[in-house]
Amino acid sequence: MKLGRFVVDTHVHAQRFAAGAALREKQAQPGQEWEALSSVLGALEPYDNSERLLYDMECYGVDMCVLLPAFGMSNELNAKIVEAHPDRFVAVCNAHEYLERVRKGEEEWSIEGVCAELDRLLSTGKYVGIGEGSPYMPFPPDPRRPVPQETATRNMLKIMEVAARHKVPVQLHTGCPMGYGPTTYSTGALGGFNLNPLWAHDLAAAFPDVPLVLNHGGVQGWWSEKLQEDCLHVAAAHSNVYLETGLWWAELYERALADPNIGPEKLLWATDWGASMPFHYQPGRYPPVYPVQIRSQGIVHHQVDYWGWSLRELQRLRIPQDDLNLILGGNAARIYRLPVKHTRLFRPPVPR
Repeated sequence: MKLGRFVVDTHVHAQRFAAGAALREKQAQPGQEWEALSSVLGALEPYDNSERLLYDMECYGVDMCVLLPAFGMSNELNAKIVEAHPDRFVAVCNAHEYLERVRKGEEEWSIEGVCAELDRLLSTGKYVGIGEGSPYMPFPPDPRRPVPQETATRNMLKIMEVAARHKVPVQLHTGCPMGYGPTTYSTGALGGFNLNPLWAHDLAAAFPDVPLVLNHGGVQGWWSEKLQEDCLHVAAAHSNVYLETGLWWAELYERALADPNIGPEKLLWATDWGASMPFHYQPGRYPPVYPVQIRSQGIVHHQVDYWGWSLRELQRLRIPQDDLNLILGGNAARIYRLPVKHTRLFRPPVPR
């Protein structure tokens, strides 16, 4: 039995990289594979992995997916996948092609250039939002040049302006997977907002009509709940802030559901399907299972099963089915304007 009437994963990567040759060329030693991979991702050619994705959708009863372009993934390829399966996929966009020109030395990075690229992509009508994360960080990243909070916030506000013009949601990355080292910290591609979700208060207040989605809800990998607490703080304070939850264990859902200013209306099931991140099992400890990249074990070579674990965690929640339907797809249908077969499938959201 499906867990909900309309099940949508709002954080899916339908592209994958064949990185073996590039890693062999780097001659990475055990424990250094993640840094080697992060250094070559921008130069790798992604391929269409939607055949495996469609297989898992059939296995687990997932009706639609929102496709995200992570590091080095192509907006154009995602658009082609959507075109081939318009009833199964929609896509958000990032500034990948512009950043490629910057990487090749054809242009110099500027936030104006980023916004022009996002405006161009959204004007095509092929994309339903901006993500994964938002490209507010100077490129290429330089760990010797910290980007102050004021600069990061001003850049993000300009991206929010683009989203406001096109009436689409914006995604902001939060959480750290522990594998990719330099890219996840304040000077890396994900920027200071990634480890400081409280900064998002300013964005939400400045653009109250733009849905702001905090990728991973503070938990992309690892066992710490610190960043999730920060994300809860932002979501509880603003009606336009939503939290992705697919990598949360059951107890994390319960905290958000118990908060009268959050509740099921602010939660989106979103797992990071397609990412290279396994699950760590530690029996007798809390949480007993959690997603994390284990540096000493190197890079994962199989297709990790995110949905099986995530849906089992959701099954542990003893909440009304109408609330679960909002988390699994109702909220996504509203925010990303997804097609549904019938009206009145979802309980109208309570203003938070």
